[in-house]
Amino acid sequence: MLGLLAVSMAVAQESAPRSEPVHFRAVEVFVDSKDKALAAYQLEFSASGGDAKIVGIEGGGHAEFREAPFYDPKAIQQERVIFGAFSTASADRLPKGITRVATIHLRTVGIESPRLTVKVSAAATAGGDKIPITASAKEKPHDEN
Repeated sequence: MLGLLAVSMAVAQESAPRSEPVHFRAVEVFVDSKDKALAAYQLEFSASGGDAKIVGIEGGGHAEFREAPFYDPKAIQQERVIFGAFSTASADRLPKGITRVATIHLRTVGIESPRLTVKVSAAATAGGDKIPITASAKEKPHDEN
């Protein structure tokens, strides 16, 4: 009897409404390939703090990376995901310099903003040669309208 009471109390606590506000945030992920044509990349994104959960991933701004990158759909309900994309286009059609490669949507709880981290796993140019890149993430400003 006591066991059933303990279980029902635990379930009641989990289903109780949260008093902390829930926020949805859009985070833009950028890659800087300097003067090299970016044909492929793989990144690891994480958001810690604010009880962050990844709820969606969109593609980037350049035509060659407009489609959503490849990722494990099971991974996006966590606070970390590895994703990547590639293009078989010729070097003259690929982006150079700073390029938005994805927008990641987060759900957070509370007032704490999540700490965003992006790590580069790999990047290549049209010929398949490895290239050094840097990556960053920035939360899009909220539209209050």
